[in-house]
Amino acid sequence: MHKEIFDLFHERHCCRAFLQEPVESKLVEEAILAAGRAPSSKNTQPWGLEIVTGAKLAELRTAILTSFEAKEPASPDFRYSPDPLSEAMMARARACGFGLYKHKGIARDDKPARHAHDRENFRLFGAPAYAIFTLPRESEKGTFMDGGMFVGSLLLSLRAVGYESTPMFSVATKPAVIRQVLGIPEDRLVVLGLAFGKEDPAAHVNAFRTEREPLESFVNWHA
Repeated sequence: MHKEIFDLFHERHCCRAFLQEPVESKLVEEAILAAGRAPSSKNTQPWGLEIVTGAKLAELRTAILTSFEAKEPASPDFRYSPDPLSEAMMARARACGFGLYKHKGIARDDKPARHAHDRENFRLFGAPAYAIFTLPRESEKGTFMDGGMFVGSLLLSLRAVGYESTPMFSVATKPAVIRQVLGIPEDRLVVLGLAFGKEDPAAHVNAFRTEREPLESFVNWHA
């Protein structure tokens, strides 16, 4: 049994191309209920989800794409990462970015291809379903940690019911657009988006995988 659980972790990856097959609401609800068992401080369960499909998803996609093409500045509700990143974190981020470009055959100086690559994020990777994850406006670092445990659980539970996904901060850089389309109140932070659905197995981009650090690089044993 434990091997099946570990397989969910080891085989999960960021899916960047989806089949245009509608998701089954019952399966999605089962995945969310399972993810809702994630721990949180004093069982506060601070997370919120907006699930978007069908015509409303088409509206959201168009609005976000329009903002991207108009080159409207990013204005996220919170700062995602330290600035600057540590040397080790920057090295891993660059390896991921350059590796994906190489996998897709995008040259360093190919600006049209890079623009098309970025555009896929704001096209929501063509996913048939999308989720916006929110937290209370007054959230602290611990609240974000609780939210992260829920999101991590959701990625795995979606995979358990047959759906692949990818979490996306890029879309969360446009909270005003998202609020306008979905009516999310100002007292909720737009934290990230989550594209999900059936993976397109024929899409070359879905074969890309990132490297993971060996245990000795981040684990210290004390006895």
